[in-house]
Amino acid sequence: MRVLIVEDTPAEAELYADLVAHHGHDPVVTPSAESALDSLAVTPADAILLDLFLPGMSGVEFLQVLSERRQPVPVVAISGVASEAEARRSLELGAVEFLPKPVAVNQLEMILDFLELQVLTRRFTEDVLKVSRRRYPRVDISLEVKVEEPTAGQLEARSVNLSPFGLKVRSAAPVQPGGTVRLSFRPADGEPLISVQSLLVRKDFDGQAFTFVNLTNPDFQRLQKFVDARLPRPV
Repeated sequence: MRVLIVEDTPAEAELYADLVAHHGHDPVVTPSAESALDSLAVTPADAILLDLFLPGMSGVEFLQVLSERRQPVPVVAISGVASEAEARRSLELGAVEFLPKPVAVNQLEMILDFLELQVLTRRFTEDVLKVSRRRYPRVDISLEVKVEEPTAGQLEARSVNLSPFGLKVRSAAPVQPGGTVRLSFRPADGEPLISVQSLLVRKDFDGQAFTFVNLTNPDFQRLQKFVDARLPRPV
C-alpha cells in the first residue's frame, strides 16, 4: 500500500519511511500539510502517518480539510506535544489512531498491519461488488436479521433485499462504511441459520448495504438457489 508520511523532522520521517518500506509498502515523505494535499491531488494514498504540529497548516487543520473533501483515507495522528483535547479532536475528525512521540516501533508495526488488512478488505469488497453487480441482481425480501456489532451488541433488524453476495438491512447499528458486523438470518428454505461476517459498503436512504466476507461455499450455493428461485422468469 502507498503510505503518505507527513513529518517535518527529517530523522523521524526517515525512521517512519524505513519502517514502512521494511513492511513491503511504498513510503512517500512530505514535510508539510500543504505539500501532502498537493500529493493527494495527484496520487491517492492508502494510509497517512500525520504529525499534528507542522509548519504552516497544522495536522488538525489537515484532517479538517480531508473531512470537508470527504477523502476517506485512514490517518494515524502522531505528536509529542499535543494536548488531550487536540488528540481527541484528531480522532473526532477521522484519525483512526493517535500515537504519542516517541513512537513505539512495535505499536506502529501493529497499526500498519491493521491498515493493510483494511486496504485488502476494501479492495476485496470492490472486486466482489463488481462481480455481484454483473452476475446477480438482489431480490426484495423481508427477513429477520440479527446484527452483531462490537460496541452496540446485538440488534434486531429486517432485510430489504438479498443476493448471494450481500444483504441490505434496515438497522440502527452505529457502523460506518468499511466497518464489519456479523449478520445472522434464516432464508425461508427450511435450512439452518446463516451467520456471516459482513462489511458495510454504503448507507442508502432505505438501509445499510453489506457484502459477505467469509460466506462458505455451501451457504453461497444455498443463497444462489434461493435468490434464483425468486428472480422474474423471462417471457
